[in-house]
Amino acid sequence: MASFLKKFKNFFAQPSSYQADNFIRIAVKCKRCGEEISVGLRKTSDFSRVYEDDEAPSGSSFMIRKEILGSKCNNLIYLTIFFDESFRIISKEIEGGEFL
Repeated sequence: MASFLKKFKNFFAQPSSYQADNFIRIAVKCKRCGEEISVGLRKTSDFSRVYEDDEAPSGSSFMIRKEILGSKCNNLIYLTIFFDESFRIISKEIEGGEFL
């Protein structure tokens, strides 16, 4: 019985791949209702690699395009962010909101 409870407890635990350094947090504010939204971007799956043929700022290695919907209104916030190899922001654009 104790073995079953241990497995059950581990089922709800954070996965071993979860690490704080695996995420980048972006905070935005909706222009329509003013809701502040925090978004976690997972480095291992949310980012796209930038290639030489892509129209991207010089020095960018990764990019993300994200649509964010808050809980207070139906306004979509559109993000486009370019990062270098160390995941430092090179350029960022937002529609429907503002960065915090």
